[in-house]
Amino acid sequence: MDKIAGPIEGHGHAGVKDIASYRRVHGSAMRGLEREVFEVTTDVVAYINHGRWVVDCVCNGAGFTSPEFKVSCCFDCGRMYTSVVFPKQRKQIEEVLLSRKEKETRNWIPGESVKSLRTESEVA
Repeated sequence: MDKIAGPIEGHGHAGVKDIASYRRVHGSAMRGLEREVFEVTTDVVAYINHGRWVVDCVCNGAGFTSPEFKVSCCFDCGRMYTSVVFPKQRKQIEEVLLSRKEKETRNWIPGESVKSLRTESEVA
């Protein structure tokens, strides 16, 4: 099934299948790098890049997220964002982007309208 990717698709190879395993895999990776895991509880906004729900990290890394998880883990620095905000029109945004064949063209940034995405898809 084609979908906008999240932590399961991005880290499934490491055993991520739910929020608990995402946190475990992240914690294990950070221990291996001798880095601390610390939660960031302020709201962060998710966006779609190449068919993946992601959150930018202040370290210039990025982490997978999903509407189901609403958590994003940065595997570069150890931050775990626990208040991820998704757009109200998420389903319509995903629908438009999933109509595009190339994952590299499945991009959405906060503030971009569904109408704009549709127009962009028609031109491409």
